[in-house]
Amino acid sequence: MLDTKNFVLKTGVRTFEAAAYLRRKGANTLTVKEMFSGSIDTYREKVDFVVNSEVFRGCAISGMEKQAKDIRIAAAQAADEMLTLQGIVASFVLFKAENKLNISARSYGRLNVQLVMEKLGGGGHQTMAATQLVNTPLESAVEQLKLAIAEVIDNSEE
Repeated sequence: MLDTKNFVLKTGVRTFEAAAYLRRKGANTLTVKEMFSGSIDTYREKVDFVVNSEVFRGCAISGMEKQAKDIRIAAAQAADEMLTLQGIVASFVLFKAENKLNISARSYGRLNVQLVMEKLGGGGHQTMAATQLVNTPLESAVEQLKLAIAEVIDNSEE
């Protein structure tokens, strides 16, 4: 369920065959759901990211200055959630952790987020990537991110 984003990405016949096998052996989807449930505080942080996002060239971008206990989990979940919004091809969530500004990036493949993150010193792969910026205020990081997004989109249109 995690690797496929609840059977949305990277699924094929073998994926469903494996799921059917596990079900026959007693796997319970409710137990899996409970294993990955989060706290109400983490959920609130995720919602804050989503609600406070802006759209730039088909990309949802959201950032938060405050540091929280499970901010990495909330940021990753928010990045996934923003991809479900109509017209969004990629999502980027910026958050502070351990005195660094982190950017978590997601897409379903229409925009290569690895290329965007590489422009900011990070990496990953086409649908999931990240980077960390040191001594960079949130507003400055958002502007750098927008420039990187625009450059990748403009280069892909050529």
